[in-house]
Amino acid sequence: MKRAPSALVSIGGFGIAVATLSVATTAAIVILAPQPPALRITAAETIIALTKPVSAFQRTVISEPIKGTRVMMLEGLIAGELGRSPSDVRVTWPGGTTPIGKRVGKATVGSVLRSGTTTLPPSFVLVQRGGGRFEMIAPGTAGGAIRNSLIGLPMPAFTTSVRQADGRWLSVAPTRPFFGGWQRNILTALAVSLLLLAPIAWFFARRLTRPFRILANALDADDAGAVPQEGPRELREAAAAITAMRNRLAIEATERARMLTAIAHDLRTPLTGLRLRIEGTPEPKRARMVADVERMQAMIDEVLAFARDAAAPAALLDVRPLVSTIIGEMVDGTATIRLLPGDDARIIVPQPAFRRAVENLLRNAVDYAGGCTVDVQQSEGSVLVMVIDNGPGVPVGDRERLLRAFERGDASRNRETGGAGLGLSIVRDFAAKHRGGFALGDAPAGGTIATLRLPCA
Repeated sequence: MKRAPSALVSIGGFGIAVATLSVATTAAIVILAPQPPALRITAAETIIALTKPVSAFQRTVISEPIKGTRVMMLEGLIAGELGRSPSDVRVTWPGGTTPIGKRVGKATVGSVLRSGTTTLPPSFVLVQRGGGRFEMIAPGTAGGAIRNSLIGLPMPAFTTSVRQADGRWLSVAPTRPFFGGWQRNILTALAVSLLLLAPIAWFFARRLTRPFRILANALDADDAGAVPQEGPRELREAAAAITAMRNRLAIEATERARMLTAIAHDLRTPLTGLRLRIEGTPEPKRARMVADVERMQAMIDEVLAFARDAAAPAALLDVRPLVSTIIGEMVDGTATIRLLPGDDARIIVPQPAFRRAVENLLRNAVDYAGGCTVDVQQSEGSVLVMVIDNGPGVPVGDRERLLRAFERGDASRNRETGGAGLGLSIVRDFAAKHRGGFALGDAPAGGTIATLRLPCA
């Protein structure tokens, strides 16, 4: 038989697959996405920003102009528009910006250089005059349509600085977005990867965790043999170990109940013989001995009833009518038990075991407080059966001890009220077996409140 893969292989493979898909998807989107357009501005927009604040530009006053690759053509244009000397204007491209160049075919250039000049000016504009002839003019002296075209020409973002009267420089630069073009591409790729991979990851995660959910539900079920062995190898081994442990516990519980039943049943014979011999004993010893034998007989009957009720099958029960019936059977002239109005509720438990648990709680309340009030409620998927009395109460330190078998409180250590000490332990074991709970607390008006909690049907 082929061994199932381990949890490490399954989870590790799933993680590697998801990471690989995420990286591949992101890389594909980044590579295939078009190059984001570069930020471009015009000299006209810069001139407006130099004269007044504009939301699209940042204005700062600095001691030195911004360093970078100078754009002298724009310096002459902007200086001419502002009526300033070109030396008072600095236009620079940030580091890393490649100046834009245009190739011009063969043409005749008419020079406007002064006589005796042997070098080109630092900035000039070629103006086509027709017939393949261009005229070279200084940017600051260009006018009309030529000047308007140059000022309105979009160019890669640049920084413009103008000298102020106090010697400092007013610098304006376009406001760059928080996320640039390549950043937007990366974030878009990550978002698309997440949208594509989230359903796939959810599907595979559900498949990987399905055996764990099945195991948890099986452990929560009442059927001791319903523990499936599937999923990763470690989980199958754990399920097999849990199944073996539950079988051992079930066998031990069955043997313990059988042993208690056998002992209780066998004790009846000698008790019957003792009862017959006691009849010839003179009073007052006879009455005390009879009382002791009856108490022992009651304890044996309680153990036998507990073992019998534990083996009964579960059934759908209407809690309020059944509790009302139990109260009606227990009420006599010396005790008062009152059922408060409340919710209707249903549970799935063995009826004899539920009856015994409620009877034990009512009997305790009657014996030690002379009566009680019973309340049945539904709360968060559970049915609560609360028995509230006005007795002396149970000290906090004794509550956990009294829930153990054969433990009794000080008030029950007399011949009239003393029992076997199994009443509360039977209630607690019954609640735990059926995924419920049992607790003792302080009643609002004094006394004790015993709360039996069971899941709703």
